[in-house]
Amino acid sequence: MHFVDEMEFIEAEAWAQLHSMFASTSTASLGAAVRRWGRAAGLVTPQADVAQINRVIALGVERALDADLLTDVIGFFASAGARRWLLEWSPHAKPIDGETLLVARGGVRKSPTLKLCAAMESIATAVAPVEPTVVEIGPADAATYLAVVAPALGVPAPVAPGIVSTLGLPGWHFYLVYDDEHHPIAGAAMFVLERGAWFGVCGTTPAARNRGAQTALLRRRAHDARRLGCTWITANTVPDLPDQPNPSYRNMRRLGMAVAYSRSKYLFEGSQPL
Repeated sequence: MHFVDEMEFIEAEAWAQLHSMFASTSTASLGAAVRRWGRAAGLVTPQADVAQINRVIALGVERALDADLLTDVIGFFASAGARRWLLEWSPHAKPIDGETLLVARGGVRKSPTLKLCAAMESIATAVAPVEPTVVEIGPADAATYLAVVAPALGVPAPVAPGIVSTLGLPGWHFYLVYDDEHHPIAGAAMFVLERGAWFGVCGTTPAARNRGAQTALLRRRAHDARRLGCTWITANTVPDLPDQPNPSYRNMRRLGMAVAYSRSKYLFEGSQPL
């Protein structure tokens, strides 16, 4: 899989852009900031205990992790006053025993996420917009998107604007699904970088779940990614377990996406010793 590293980089870039735009417009009291280590990205929002915006993505992929680099990462979060934050660790990150260093510096392993992907040639050529109605939106629809997706994702109101902060920017595509009465019931985003497309920031209103909205959004984004010249797509989700079924996982698999790898998560709490 020639784009395995790129899957980490495109997600890191997507979240760095979302958070940078949010940080530039949010109140200073939230302390939102972005730090980059090459193509890896760290997001911090010390006044919001939200995992998605207090974490590091793609560390160890471009540059091997060592004690000095991890000290710098830990120092970034400690200086910002973050109470806890996550470090995502790809099995393709370097060095191979890097997780030993994470544990030694206080990281506690948590439930992993799954990285799914597909080369466009493995997605059915018939992928096209289907009912229910999917519409690509612009900045004027930001409030509607927020009203639908933020509660579905459990995003607290003070940081909710961050999920639409890049709406209208190059490379970004946001979509809403409408029901037969033209009520918005679901939304999702796509970020295109070079030949890849990252799918994320998706949610459905509780009353409209299990009605095909997210399947329609996946199909529409795959259709648009092909049209825009992408050769691969990627998305994240959590495992599908017997006692914790995950419809998102099943939707992605039906589209033709496969599990590329399971990505570890390490939780750091408080100020770790430097």
